[in-house]
Amino acid sequence: MKPRYKVDLPGLQALCGMNYAKLLRLMPARDSRDCWEYSASADGAHKISIRILERAPYTTTVVVEQQGNIHRWLRELSLAVRIYHDAEMAEVVNWAQYRQFLGRYPYPNEQMHQMDEKTQLNRFLSDWLGLCLAQGHSLEYSNFTKLGEGI
Repeated sequence: MKPRYKVDLPGLQALCGMNYAKLLRLMPARDSRDCWEYSASADGAHKISIRILERAPYTTTVVVEQQGNIHRWLRELSLAVRIYHDAEMAEVVNWAQYRQFLGRYPYPNEQMHQMDEKTQLNRFLSDWLGLCLAQGHSLEYSNFTKLGEGI
């Protein structure tokens, strides 16, 4: 018999903490702005945008979107992310038609969620933000300034 899946809560919290730090680097002057645009390619063809949807005293909800086909397997994408400023964490709260993911799903299930769907989505966000920071270019500056140079 296969052992029951257990949520790695400290690991998930650490992952959400890394997502928080990465998002803040991509959102300079976030108190006075609502949108940031980047490109995943030097020619500006693959746009990545971060838009603030909602501001509250302790949380901010943003949508992170990628437009244009970077690869045949990576199409347009949109993730809603809630940023918890008091806890210094950011987690995916909406992807496609799904909202508010459970920490653990029974398997199999009708929606075909993986047992650790929430962790996988937050790991994907972390990898994606890391790619943006490592190879992305700001669309606000001429010559598509590399993120590490412009921020």
